[in-house]
Amino acid sequence: MPILTPTEDLKRILVCRTDGLGDVILTLPIAAAIKERLPNAEVAFLVRPYTAPILNRVSDVGKVLTITEMRKGLHLMKIYQPNAVVFAKPEFRLALDALRARIDVRIGTGYRWYSGLFTRWVYDHRKGGQKHESQYGVNLLSPLLPGELPVRMPRLKVAPSAAAEAKARLQSLGIVGEYMVIHPGSRGHASDYSPEGFAAVADALLADWSGLNIVITAGPNEEELVTKIINQMRNRSRVHAVGDMSLDLFSELLRGAKGFLGTSSGPIHLAALVKVPVVGLYPGLPPMWPARWGPIGEQVTTLVPHANEPFCPRCEKDHQPENCVLRIKPDRVVTACMDMLIGKGAGLRDSIA
Repeated sequence: MPILTPTEDLKRILVCRTDGLGDVILTLPIAAAIKERLPNAEVAFLVRPYTAPILNRVSDVGKVLTITEMRKGLHLMKIYQPNAVVFAKPEFRLALDALRARIDVRIGTGYRWYSGLFTRWVYDHRKGGQKHESQYGVNLLSPLLPGELPVRMPRLKVAPSAAAEAKARLQSLGIVGEYMVIHPGSRGHASDYSPEGFAAVADALLADWSGLNIVITAGPNEEELVTKIINQMRNRSRVHAVGDMSLDLFSELLRGAKGFLGTSSGPIHLAALVKVPVVGLYPGLPPMWPARWGPIGEQVTTLVPHANEPFCPRCEKDHQPENCVLRIKPDRVVTACMDMLIGKGAGLRDSIA
């Protein structure tokens, strides 16, 4: 085995995670763990342009490299010249780029056909989803930093101009008091709750919480979904649809919210990152269950289908009723949201009963 750069000599460590927003956010504890053990080392992230604005404001991330095509990874690595690369999401092309860039410390899973491109290996099966995604990430540091490492989420700094824009956007909607954000879509990355269910939850919350405004946010191509939810509501006087936002603006809109409701997608992790109480609707079985993909925060509630909740046609077809979030009754969601709004939801985890 070749002699690699000693850990104490590592000055620049690159973490590669080129997939979605939620995946990247749940990888941030890697940066926090490195900075705790190696405070003088710079932690850089290699990400897609979509997630870069958030990474640029994370307290423990010193540099952000953005990649638009996989072949550009080699160019970025040669310019940055990291001493070590951690492949939080293993990709053959990037692993090959790191080899060609002559980065000697290359850490990745030992279970891929191209694992020979790495020089340090971690044998941790993710397929079963028995650990949290953040724990899988921090475990990748074991060849560098032996011993137990904390799973801690870094701080997301305020974006002043986006915060001012969020305030102006709320004022233009006539929102001057408390508001809660509902993000119903997932861009196809998670099991969605029904428009009827979201409408019933929003109606109940408006009836039970005087003065509360509800902001329903839409991601790209999700405006029709938001319109469908609002059209099915009885009370639309304090409901507001918001779309066409940058990630910076979205994060600052979330930061001022009293709570957040959504499914397992990037926005719920962004809400938890800015320390907003969240309620998440999740499948109940691994690997997509909250034990692996739940948000990290002090006020987190995750709901999964209960055994006594009725099946839907999709359940019968897929033969996995435990994973069908459509089975989660709106009254359970309302109760969880009310507990969240009054501060009783901290740390609550629900499960299949």
